[in-house]
This record gives sequence, C-alpha cells and structure tokens, in this order.
Amino acid sequence: MKKSGVLVLMMVIMALIICAPVSVESAIGIDLNPCTLPECVGECKKALKDKYQSATCAMGPKGKYCICLG
Repeated sequence: MKKSGVLVLMMVIMALIICAPVSVESAIGIDLNPCTLPECVGECKKALKDKYQSATCAMGPKGKYCICLG
C-alpha cells in the first residue's frame, strides 16, 4: 500500500474513533473494489469473528476498500 493509502486509512480510523469512541483492539483494511457496505460488513465479520464492531467503505488511490474495526 502506498504512503497516501496508509495516510487515508489512518485518517478514516482516527475519525471513526473520535466520532464514536469505542474500545478498538484491531483495525484492518480489505481490498474490495467496488466496496459495498453489505459486502464489507460480511467480510469484516468473517475476518474478525466475535471481535467485529464496525465496517465502512473508504476511497483510496486504487479505488474503494473496506475498513474493519474490532
């Protein structure tokens, strides 16, 4: 992932944490292009299992991708 993609990912994670303060143990990004919210939620639940808290689609340099918080 390029520096700009990492920067975008970190900004989105920080915004999610500030806007909705929850205890987050992990944050991962999954390449989904095109990213739809139902698909993103499903992939996050598979990856994080019982630690899943939220999911969102974000725009990056290569298109949309999924961000999972758990």
